[in-house]
Amino acid sequence: MDILFYVLSALMGLILLFLLFLLLFQFLFIAFAPLKPRKFKPDPNLRKFAIIIPAHNESSVIKGTVEHLLSKLDYPRELYDVFVCADNCTDDTFDLAKQAGAICYKRFEEDPSKRKASYPIKLLIDEVLKSDKGYDAVIKFDADNIPCASYLRVMNDALGEGVEIARAHEAPSNMGQNVWTSVSSCYYARDSRLACNFRERVGWNSMLSGAGMMVSTKVLRETGGWDAMGGIDDSEFTIRRLKERRHINYVADAIVYEDQPSSHADSSARNARMANALAKLYREDAFNLLGLFFKTGKLTYLDMFAQLSFVPLPLLLGISIPLYLVFFFVTFGLEAGGIDVYSFLSQSMAINSMIGVATTAAAFLLFYYCVWTYQSWIGVYLDREYLGKDWYKQAKKGIWLGAFVMLSYGASVSEGTRKRKVAWKQIKRNR
Repeated sequence: MDILFYVLSALMGLILLFLLFLLLFQFLFIAFAPLKPRKFKPDPNLRKFAIIIPAHNESSVIKGTVEHLLSKLDYPRELYDVFVCADNCTDDTFDLAKQAGAICYKRFEEDPSKRKASYPIKLLIDEVLKSDKGYDAVIKFDADNIPCASYLRVMNDALGEGVEIARAHEAPSNMGQNVWTSVSSCYYARDSRLACNFRERVGWNSMLSGAGMMVSTKVLRETGGWDAMGGIDDSEFTIRRLKERRHINYVADAIVYEDQPSSHADSSARNARMANALAKLYREDAFNLLGLFFKTGKLTYLDMFAQLSFVPLPLLLGISIPLYLVFFFVTFGLEAGGIDVYSFLSQSMAINSMIGVATTAAAFLLFYYCVWTYQSWIGVYLDREYLGKDWYKQAKKGIWLGAFVMLSYGASVSEGTRKRKVAWKQIKRNR
């Protein structure tokens, strides 16, 4: 039994060291939270953009989104077009998008393996690259996304300074709706304002997000068009470009407002689907990123490895920690009760060890709650300009309850990680 204890304790120690390694990046982001976002110089040379929207049964939001894009952006109307692909739709998404002024395509696919968002993205990008209109960059929005008025001008300025691939700053459009939208909003504020902002300021890469990402047509032609055809195309596209040693920027002033899931079912479905696809990406490419770190010495690749490593973490911790604690307290409890289990342990040592482990576990949970709550608060506080005067009222549920709700997120991420395949489910739109 002594050997089993030593082996299990060593394994648990390695898992906790891995957790500490991942958390070091998070502490770094928190420590440098006050860093001012990068500003790009205004560029009088205005470029031409193709805005693409893949849409599956999005009749509730697509018309409003297209109308906003065509009438509310502070950019010459002749310098951008909006393309929509109605992908395997059974509603009137195509007709509504066309009525609103978009250039529309339909796509129907019987093969279940090709009924993914990556396919309409590829279709639209292929059409853009075949066009003779001379587009300089493609910007991809989801059907519910609403960008700020200066979005294209800011992205144009970024292109002028040599940016070729960029992610936007994600902000919520329904933060105050309920606890689920508030928690999700706080998470995205932390991701954009703390993590991505730090990466941009120190010259690291950011992981692309499908909401408002920009890619120059130069890059797309060099890569043969859209080549990320997996279940989480934006992250896959990121990793492919990193392996080519391209740089991915974060443009803080390109703000896109997006709808957050408003129920436990929708949040769990989205988390499980994303985790399932990211787990596959982790298995295929995480150690390639680690190899790039050792080959180049650039911390950005280690950071990207850490980002992907958070996907299997809930499943790993959810199995290892309960099993180890049960083993520990049962065997040490027997020892404390006078039954010899270990040769190295006395009855009093067993009692003291149990008290020590229980105290340490309680202290860690308190530390986790404080850190998560603080980073949620500082993220939305730094974003308050974009969130409106009632930012705290809308965010308070996410700030104070987020640490608990994350346990639910961890369960759905674990479900997605362990399953071979997770079915896509329609998420309810809230506007």
